[in-house]
Amino acid sequence: MTRVGIVGAGWMGHEHAQAWQNNAPHGKVVAVADAAPERARHLAGTLLDGNARVYASLDEMLAAGDLDAVDICLPHHLHAEAILQVARSGVAILCEKPVCTTLDDAAVIRATLAETGTLFMAAHNQLFQPSLIEARRLLVAGTLGRPFIIRSIEAVQNRGFATGKVPIDLGGGESPWAWRADASKMGGGEVLDTGWHATYRLLALADDRPVEVVAMTDRFHVKQLAVEDTGVITVRFASGAIGQILTSWAFAPVGGWHFEVAAQHGSIAGSRTRLVHQLHGWAESVEVANEPVHTFTAEVAHFLDVLQRGAESQATFDHAARVLQVTMAAYASAEAKRVIALPEDPMVPGEPVA
Repeated sequence: MTRVGIVGAGWMGHEHAQAWQNNAPHGKVVAVADAAPERARHLAGTLLDGNARVYASLDEMLAAGDLDAVDICLPHHLHAEAILQVARSGVAILCEKPVCTTLDDAAVIRATLAETGTLFMAAHNQLFQPSLIEARRLLVAGTLGRPFIIRSIEAVQNRGFATGKVPIDLGGGESPWAWRADASKMGGGEVLDTGWHATYRLLALADDRPVEVVAMTDRFHVKQLAVEDTGVITVRFASGAIGQILTSWAFAPVGGWHFEVAAQHGSIAGSRTRLVHQLHGWAESVEVANEPVHTFTAEVAHFLDVLQRGAESQATFDHAARVLQVTMAAYASAEAKRVIALPEDPMVPGEPVA
């Protein structure tokens, strides 16, 4: 059994705690740390049946020992320092997105993980959506032939962006949107936040190195933001395939599709509950339905497989760093109105194409 401590007992801490409970007895949350003690006590007393110790800080939780892993569910600006602190303690890490908010921080994290040998996995929960898993299998098998266009969509009209207090059963205290309205804590806008899902999904489907990025962003709907609530990002891959990321808090797309792939022999499209496969020249498409999956539970199950059985991670640090590189290049492109070329090293920022 893996003994885990959760740091951050807000909305996302609750999601992760439920995922750990769903993976019992292979993993167990034995400690919760949060700067607001009432949040930590509530999480420990409800979802964890009072069986987790409560701490006021990550420092205290690590000092107490008796942990095999730490699950980081903090606001964006706190991720880098928490990762470094846990890595230096020799404890495995599962960290919510984004991995951090700057490529300089990513470089320090990479060096520290290498120096300490710490196991790190990014919490890219949507990699475990059944339709995406099957689409990736078809692509790897060559069923679709060469991919031409890959589109990844993560969009919803955010009608709940508020900066007041939230009920204790959703984490209590300050709304998770309050710190998102603070650019210094957010580290970016919607593209860095919810758009992170669309970006790692695109990279997973392409299974290829991105070499160029061009983007446009705007704020259409969420007036509490000083930054973008929508981004459209085009990515050129080394193979020549073209990717597109459509991500927004301003609207929801028709049909709820999460991705589309147009390829040599056919096209596929996937959502939370179905995958549609259309071979070129065939009159009818084939549709496969699936039951919705709590992807956080599947993510924790994979983390346990990596930690306990040595399984190959689907969300390595380098994968997360590449997502950050693409995201930072998107911001640079939108600001400069230029195509940005990406170096091979994901820790190196892109440069405008001459």
